[in-house]
Amino acid sequence: MTVDGWQVTPDDRQTLIETIGGVAVQDFGHCAEGDKISCTITTTKADAEILANYWHNRQLVTVEDETGAIYENMRLLIKNYSYIKGFKKYFKATIEFWKV
Repeated sequence: MTVDGWQVTPDDRQTLIETIGGVAVQDFGHCAEGDKISCTITTTKADAEILANYWHNRQLVTVEDETGAIYENMRLLIKNYSYIKGFKKYFKATIEFWKV
């Protein structure tokens, strides 16, 4: 499996509120449990079926990022997938992991 575009989106709960004559900030802090990790993968059909099983059964997974950091009890979300033209046994997918 190859991984591209590894990206962490922090759950930052601050909002800029426009008011008459100015702005205000509503800040509920950073909620680390709401952080999301996303990436695009290229994988074999067999591995894609394993990932689809994790997603379908809502099984929590352990994820190791490109730096070797380990994240346990992550929920897998398959955002989209496609076949790779000319390579019937390979898939490209955009996936997301949620901390829970």
